[in-house]
Amino acid sequence: MRLKSAEGLYTSAQLLEGFNPFDRLGFTLTRDFAVFRQFSKDGGPVPASLEIRKAQADHDTDLADALKRFLGEVRRPLLGIMGGHAAKRGGQAFADIAHLARTLSEEGYLIVTGGGPGIMEAAHLGVAFSKNDASDLEKALAKLGKYPSYGNLDGLFDHDGTVKREKIADVEKARDWLQSALEVRSYAPPILPLSVAIPTWLYGAEPTMPFASHYAKYFQNSLREEALVNNSRAGIVYGQGGGGTMREVFQDVERNYYAGSAKEFTPMIFFDKSGYWKTEAAYEGTALKTPGIKLDVLIPSILKFGIRQRLNLDDAGLKQFTDKVLFSDDVNEIRAVLALNADTAKENMGFALQAQPSKVPSFRMNRV
Repeated sequence: MRLKSAEGLYTSAQLLEGFNPFDRLGFTLTRDFAVFRQFSKDGGPVPASLEIRKAQADHDTDLADALKRFLGEVRRPLLGIMGGHAAKRGGQAFADIAHLARTLSEEGYLIVTGGGPGIMEAAHLGVAFSKNDASDLEKALAKLGKYPSYGNLDGLFDHDGTVKREKIADVEKARDWLQSALEVRSYAPPILPLSVAIPTWLYGAEPTMPFASHYAKYFQNSLREEALVNNSRAGIVYGQGGGGTMREVFQDVERNYYAGSAKEFTPMIFFDKSGYWKTEAAYEGTALKTPGIKLDVLIPSILKFGIRQRLNLDDAGLKQFTDKVLFSDDVNEIRAVLALNADTAKENMGFALQAQPSKVPSFRMNRV
């Protein structure tokens, strides 16, 4: 069940070992997919036995320790970039995130994502080409844009663990999607600029993109979500997303809602040039005309209510918190908000790595 890694964290080469671009089912021949297949056979999110649960827990514990060691060695402020897996290559949202991630990586932030396709792939792509000429990133975006999506990989398996016959065309599409990514990866430096992907085998049917330098792939999605949100002490940038991104947004809202001081409040940056976060979705009949999830009033309102009534702040005191919530596509404005938290991000990372969790705001999560 477990993949071996000398450094503790995985690399894309380890996860994608066995991939065969000449086989119709080549996408399913990777070590990564073999673990997903076994995970599904073992019960998926509800393990079939205590033994399986323990093996998965041991793996995830070791992985969390490896991630902690890695962060201790790197000592760079972690900036999360969250967003949906459905954002297509070739789209404006994909390209915009790639350019933003490239810029922020060059400025010293360690980019961390959920490790999936869409916005997450775009972020790692931008980091991967952050040491190249800007024109190389444009070429990479154009190449990937020829393979915008990877098909519908839900419900892949028959009862015996084999791929359903009717899903083979989708698996071939995923193979081509992955092959194009591997070709683009070859244009980036052999040793990639640092970025961390934190995916999960719960969503194991989603292709593993090859643009991160390190992968912390968990079995338990709840642990993965905490690793994503809690480690992003420099702040989180939210690109276009749906239900999964909403979960991360409101985990972040909850953490900031209970912040004891402005220093503990981490930046929340809602980024999209189309106004996705400031516009209600529009429809023509049942057809979606313009996507959007309007949060620019709701999120500040929730945070103002929670912080003001708990800490008894005046307008000036509250502004120290709310200045860290930004709805913008302006890179200079984003830089300025992240700068408000730069020293605190380094300080909180140091506390966390020294195993002093009381110094870092903890989640108040109700798990069911």
